[in-house]
Amino acid sequence: MDQIKEIRRAVAKALETRGLDNREFLRQIRSGEQDDGPYMTGALACAALLSKQPTPG
Repeated sequence: MDQIKEIRRAVAKALETRGLDNREFLRQIRSGEQDDGPYMTGALACAALLSKQPTPG
């Protein structure tokens, strides 16, 4: 459960860094209301792929 919260925060922060200033949209991402949107869908897919890769070393 904490992982999804971290992903939400990271997505919102990345969008802010890139200049998105729609506070309501960013709040929705952080609260989970946008989990089915394209930004979160992509981030969750990447997180799933990364969790299946073996760690280097």
